[in-house]
Amino acid sequence: MVPAPPEQPDPLTRCRPLRQRDRLLLGVLGLCRYLTIPQVIELGLGAKTEITTGHRLRGLAGEATRSKIRASNPSLLRRFPFRSFDGERLNLWALTPAGYRLASGELGFALQLPRTDVGAQFAEHFVLLTDLVVRLLRPFVGDSPSLRNLPFSWDVAGDVDLPWREADSEGETRARVLRPDAVLTLPRAQRRFFIECETGANTLVAEGAYRRHAVASKLDRYETFISGLADVPSRVTHYQRRYPDGWPCEVLFLVRSERRRRNTDSAIVAFASAPANARFSARAFLLPEAAAHVKGLLGPERSPSAPPSDAAEKPFYGEPEHQAVKDFVLEMSTALAQANAALRRRRLPAVAEPESGRRMADFLRRAQLEMSRRRGADGRGPL
Repeated sequence: MVPAPPEQPDPLTRCRPLRQRDRLLLGVLGLCRYLTIPQVIELGLGAKTEITTGHRLRGLAGEATRSKIRASNPSLLRRFPFRSFDGERLNLWALTPAGYRLASGELGFALQLPRTDVGAQFAEHFVLLTDLVVRLLRPFVGDSPSLRNLPFSWDVAGDVDLPWREADSEGETRARVLRPDAVLTLPRAQRRFFIECETGANTLVAEGAYRRHAVASKLDRYETFISGLADVPSRVTHYQRRYPDGWPCEVLFLVRSERRRRNTDSAIVAFASAPANARFSARAFLLPEAAAHVKGLLGPERSPSAPPSDAAEKPFYGEPEHQAVKDFVLEMSTALAQANAALRRRRLPAVAEPESGRRMADFLRRAQLEMSRRRGADGRGPL
């Protein structure tokens, strides 16, 4: 009797043994699609140097290295080269199909392979987007054995389509679709953020009237999606049909510079001042402020290895208090603009901006510098 041939193992079982950090890295890549070497190091999932971390990533990509790291077979990672805005050659690291299979197991849900890669001209745009989720993930990665209990969900461009139908000027309905750069959902806080990166990567005119018009155009589309009725008899909006939980949503513009934030804020205030355009919240943030804003809704950061801090040593005015003051000032400015718009429609005199507004703006600038100084003293980088 001829013996049966040995059973062929699943290709994934031929992988070199993966450490827990490798599995967590694959899970993070399953969430955000791409990572740079500095982002891997910031997450605590790499070595302390870029060279050593690069060797490890190349090993997971099946490439031979001069280090003692064995190449993975099949490869779990792949490199996606691009040039930064200043011409520097950089790499994004992404998952292979085999890597996506393992990442799905780490996350506890099936991942879909992206249909295409991000365009090279938008790669740095994607890096800024990923910087945000890296800051949110950092407290939950490292000492954690699993990524299955994260307090938020993150869906990136290519995985999220928000469709609706809209009547045109001739009375015919046309299909429309909104594609945020990312959708961040916080179940405990029952909040949802539509993330838009305003880097200017898609236009040669990065500032001025053109960019303000681009922001207003995006806000107009969000207004239609969030407030427009998908079913008139039941009064169900397109947003409620897509997200039956009906949680409050906010459009968060992620920007690189203070100048771009001012221009974006100006466009947001102008849009909110128009009739019937104040049905959802929209704000512009620099990266550290966006992370602080979201972390404030997530609750205290988890840090098992850090001893509890002495309450007496905590500063009276820190980053959470600074963010609360900024939020209040921005919301009051928006409310004043809306009130004045309503008064103008009724031919009534507008309410003058208080004299204390300039002093408050000056205080916020000085406080921003102080927050940056403290972060530098703590070794956490500039705010």
